[in-house]
Amino acid sequence: MNKKVTSRLASQLPSFRELMLSENLLSSAQALDIDKLCSESGINFATALMFKGYCSHQKLAELLEARFSVHYFPIKTIPSLGKVKNLISEEKAKELQVFPLTLIEESGQKVLLLGMTDPLDLSAIRKIEFLTHLKVQPAFLPLDDMQALYMKYFRRGLEIFPVEVTFYGEKASGNRARAIGDSGMTEAQNLGGEKLRLIALINLLIKKGLLTAQELEVEMKRINTPA
Repeated sequence: MNKKVTSRLASQLPSFRELMLSENLLSSAQALDIDKLCSESGINFATALMFKGYCSHQKLAELLEARFSVHYFPIKTIPSLGKVKNLISEEKAKELQVFPLTLIEESGQKVLLLGMTDPLDLSAIRKIEFLTHLKVQPAFLPLDDMQALYMKYFRRGLEIFPVEVTFYGEKASGNRARAIGDSGMTEAQNLGGEKLRLIALINLLIKKGLLTAQELEVEMKRINTPA
């Protein structure tokens, strides 16, 4: 690991939402959009922010390091990755959007380096300290890295619903009626469009790590089977 792990966070921190708004990295409309996704899916604000793609994880990593000395460690640089995964159950890890990365030493004590999409979430940190009986050092864990770890070490990735579907690179949320198709299309055209949209949805789920290759194969067979 290339960076020295710093001491734990101070007790008073802004929320991730407050941080993004204060740094002018997010508009009020975007924040409300993220709030809606959090309410509907149960994920935290930072996870929803990265899922929506409103700010790159590189920018978030730079901000967290500059403001709070919270580091981002590329997962390939972490020694013994996966060996302490059982310290936290899959259910609890997904509830809090965290992953136990490795054990480090600080002042002669073992410390859990905890990957978190929201390393400013002191409530989650305290919960993990209570569950593991270990002091926690938070580290920033981008959503894509977290999903990759979940897919490798758990049964599947974090399931984030509802999913915002894109059709040929254009977000459907802006005008879903137009994205779905012209109401004046023939029945055959509509059926073809439905198949394309289902394929687009499946591809998005694969990209987000929410669908396995085996499940994809089953879905593709179903799509290609005449009604």
